[in-house]
Amino acid sequence: MIENICLWLPPIIEFDEYENNWLEYNSHLHNIFLRDFINDKPVFQGKKVEVRINPKDNGVEHAFIHLTCISKDTKADINDRTPDFRRCERIEWNRKIIENYNCLNNCSNCKKISYYEQYYKNTIRIILLFSDVRFKIILEKRKNYFLLITGYYMQYNNVIEKELKKVYKYNQQKMPLD
Repeated sequence: MIENICLWLPPIIEFDEYENNWLEYNSHLHNIFLRDFINDKPVFQGKKVEVRINPKDNGVEHAFIHLTCISKDTKADINDRTPDFRRCERIEWNRKIIENYNCLNNCSNCKKISYYEQYYKNTIRIILLFSDVRFKIILEKRKNYFLLITGYYMQYNNVIEKELKKVYKYNQQKMPLD
């Protein structure tokens, strides 16, 4: 079962645990986000991980929206988003995967977290792929910190297979992918 694959990976937080009360559930998720990324910053490769605060939507940080919602239409406004329960359930995974990407624990059946870099516009993005649990995190390199772009659950096998090909290609060339 997913919950037992790694000792440090928290269980998912299901909506029905909050009696299907969206306001209560979303408030709980937001408190986790504040704890994990605002009040106490995670560290990746010796640098703090920052998040986008603005633009806020109904008083909620931009990064929180990207960690809990999905775009309704990829061609429309990228900030026109709707809740994605797979992202919501796994909000605690973002910090844990960032902090444990180089985990040395011998967890049962864990293939570890894969890493690759990719050019995006004028920056380099770091992708942390935890294929065992179908989760991907995107960080952007900055001079003195990393910026968390998003983290999400990957539902489809073909998407994971494409990501694993990118990991393989990166490991062969040891340079960011185009």
